[in-house]
Amino acid sequence: MGKEQGTSVSSSIIDLPPQADLTDPRLPRAFRGWTEFSLNHTQQLSEIGTMKPMQVVLLAEELSSTISKAIGVGNEGSSFSSINEEKLVQLTDIISGKGNRVIFMRHGEQSPPEWIFSLADPGLRKIRMMRDPFNKQDLLTNNGLVDVFVTALALLHTQVLTGRRTRIFSSENVRAKEVAYIISTVISGSVISTLEGLNCITYKDEVDQPPVTEEDLLADLPSGVMPWNPQLVDKLCKIPKSGMSQSEVIINTISSFVEYADRKNGNKLAIVVTHNQQVAEVLREAGKLEDSAVRFPELTMLITQNKNNLFVLKKGVLSERPSRQPKTERSMRMVLEVFGDGYDWYKIRREEYHTEQKIPFRVSPSPLNLSPQETQEILRIGRDIVEFIDAADELYRTDGDLKELLDRGKPDLLKTGRLTHYLFVRPDVIITQGGFSVCEIETSPFGLALAELLNRAYRFAGFETLVSDDMLTKFMRGHTPNRGSIVYSQHTASYAGQLQFLADKVLSGNDRKWCVEQAGSVLDTTSLALYRAFYQHECLDDPAVNNIIQLYAGRQTPEVIPSFTPHMEEKALLALIWDKRWEAFFAAQLGASSVKHLRKVIPPTWIIGQERFFSLGLPDGIELTEGLASLSKSKRNFVLKKSGFGNGSSWAEGVNFLQEKSVAKTQELLHNATEDSSSLYIIQEFRKAEEHRMFDEGYESSLTEMAARIRITPYFSMTESNHGQLLAIKATGCEKTNYIHASTGSINTAVA
Repeated sequence: MGKEQGTSVSSSIIDLPPQADLTDPRLPRAFRGWTEFSLNHTQQLSEIGTMKPMQVVLLAEELSSTISKAIGVGNEGSSFSSINEEKLVQLTDIISGKGNRVIFMRHGEQSPPEWIFSLADPGLRKIRMMRDPFNKQDLLTNNGLVDVFVTALALLHTQVLTGRRTRIFSSENVRAKEVAYIISTVISGSVISTLEGLNCITYKDEVDQPPVTEEDLLADLPSGVMPWNPQLVDKLCKIPKSGMSQSEVIINTISSFVEYADRKNGNKLAIVVTHNQQVAEVLREAGKLEDSAVRFPELTMLITQNKNNLFVLKKGVLSERPSRQPKTERSMRMVLEVFGDGYDWYKIRREEYHTEQKIPFRVSPSPLNLSPQETQEILRIGRDIVEFIDAADELYRTDGDLKELLDRGKPDLLKTGRLTHYLFVRPDVIITQGGFSVCEIETSPFGLALAELLNRAYRFAGFETLVSDDMLTKFMRGHTPNRGSIVYSQHTASYAGQLQFLADKVLSGNDRKWCVEQAGSVLDTTSLALYRAFYQHECLDDPAVNNIIQLYAGRQTPEVIPSFTPHMEEKALLALIWDKRWEAFFAAQLGASSVKHLRKVIPPTWIIGQERFFSLGLPDGIELTEGLASLSKSKRNFVLKKSGFGNGSSWAEGVNFLQEKSVAKTQELLHNATEDSSSLYIIQEFRKAEEHRMFDEGYESSLTEMAARIRITPYFSMTESNHGQLLAIKATGCEKTNYIHASTGSINTAVA
C-alpha cells in the first residue's frame, strides 16, 4: 500500500468529494444532530481516549438517541443502537501494539426501493438489488444510519487511545460511502478515498454483450447471492472501469491492504468500508475461508494485524438488538400475566420442569424482529404452502396410488373420502444459516392461543407486530358458528387452558358462546359445532375419541372442524414435492416458480419404502433407507419421523436425529420403521438452526442472554375468502437442543 498522503493503493483511487454526491436527505439532519451532540459533550469527547469502556457505551447510547431523534425516528424499539463493552475492549486490544492495522468493514444496513421488497421470489429480489442502478444508489436504513454513528464513536475511542493516524477507504456504492463519510466526520482529520477494488460486484444485464437475463442469473444463483467464486464472478458480473476482471481487481486490492498491515514499523490504521466479496477474499488470504458463500452481518469487522493474524467481530462493536429492556410501564412478564390471567397455559408433563409461575416459559423483553425481506419470505411460504396443501388434497382424491399410500394404517371409518374443512395451516419454520426451512406442517389448534396471547401483550406494550389486534378474532368468528365446543382428549389435556382462552377470548363474544369439553363428556347433539382439539389416531386407543368419530361420521351437523380427513395431517405430505411421480402435477397446479420455492424451503424428504421415487436419489448410492446406518455420522445428517397416524407422531416424540445416534441404534430405528406397516415414516434432510441472540426477562426483570435456535410458527388461512392470509404468528427460542418447542426452558415471543 502507498504512503499516507498521495501514493494510492491502485491507479483507480478517486478523492471523495464532500457531501455533494451523497444525496441522502437525512444526512444534513444527522450531522446537525452530531454537531449538537458534540457541543453538549465537549468535555467527554476531548477525554474519550482515557474513558473506561462502560463510559463509552453510555455515551454511545446518548448519541444513538440524539441521531435517532435528529432523523425523525425517535429511539424507541428497533432504531436504538448500543456498543457491546466486551467487543470494544477486544477491538482496542487488537488495534494496540506495533505495526499498521487494517479494519475491513461490511457496509451498513441497506434500504433498496420498496418495489423490490414486493417481489415474491427472494432470489429475484436479491438479483434486482445487485444490478444497476440500485446497487450503486441504495442508501442506509434508519437503523443502519444510527448504527454507523455509534460504530464511529467506538472507532474514535480506539483511534485516540492507540494514537494511530487514520485513513478511510470506501467503495463507490452509496451505502458504503455514507458509512465512510460519517466515520470521517466523527474522526475529524481522517482522509477518505474510494477504490475500484472495494466496489460491490454488479450483476450483468440485458445491455451487456453478451446479454445476461434474470433467468440466466437464477440458473447459476438460485438464491440470488453470489459466493466468492472468481470464475463465476467474472462470468456474471460487469467489468470494472479499469478494464481488469472483477475478481482480479478485488484480489489485488485486498492483497495490497494485507501487505500494508504486515508492515511492522507502521503506526497507521486503515478503515476499509466494502462488501461481501471483498470480506470473503480477506478470509481467503488468511486461510480461513471455509465457506465460499459466507455472509456476515452489516458492520462486521475483520481486523488484520499481519498476514497471520485476522480477527472477526461480527456486527463490529455493536450489541444485538434488543440491547436493553423496552420502555414499558411494566415488564413484559407482568403484561403477559395480566393478559393471560386465569388460564393454565399448559400443564407440565415432566416434574423437573414444574414451575409456580403464571407464565410457565421464559419471556423476551421484545418481539423477534424480522427484516422486510424475511417478512416477505414468511408470507410467500404461507401462500405456497396453502396452495400446496390444497393441491395435495386434490391429488389424494384423484390418484389411486397416493390414496392407498396415505390411507395406510387408517380404519375404514376414516377412509370415507369426506370433504376437507380446515381453517388454517401452520408450517414450522426453522431459521437456518441458509434461510428459512419448513420442517413440518401442522393443522391443530395447539399453540394458537399462545400466539394470540403473545401478540396481544406485545402490541399493548407498544410494539408493532405482524398481525393486527383483531385479525384472529375476526377470522375465527367469521368462519365458525355462533355456538360450539372445543373438544380435547386425555392425550391433549395439557392444552385445556389454552383452549379455554380460545373459547373465551377469541370465539365467544356478543351473541356467541363457545365452551371447552373433554371428549368423554360430549353428548349426541345436532345443535352445536365441534372444534377438534385431538388427534384422529387417538380413536385407536381412546374410546371417547372413537365414540365421537363414530357419532359424527357422515353427518353434516354438528359441523366438525378440522374435518376427519387424516391424509391431510401426514408429515408425508412434505415428501410429495420431492416425489418424481407427481412432479408434473404440482408444476401444473402451482407453477414452476412455486415448486422451485417449495423445494428450497422444504428439506429433501422421502417416504420409507418409496425411495425409488425420491427425485434426488439416496446419498452415497444406497438404495434403501436402512443403508443410512452404514454412513458415517457426518453423512447421516437426516431425521427419521413417524408421519402422522399413531402414537409418537406428535410433539416431537417420534423424531430421531440420526446423526446423534450410534450405528446400532440407527439400524434398530430404521429397521423398525421399515417393518411397521401400520404407519408411514419419512426421512428428512436435517438443517441445523442457526444460533441467534435472544434475551430472557427474568422474574425480577433482569435480562439474561440465550444463544437461541429459533422456530417461527405462522398460521395461514385455508378458507377460500382469506386464502393464505397470515392470522397469527409466534417465535420460540431454545438453546443447546435441536428440539425447538415451547417449554419452561424456552423463550416465547411475538414477531415484528
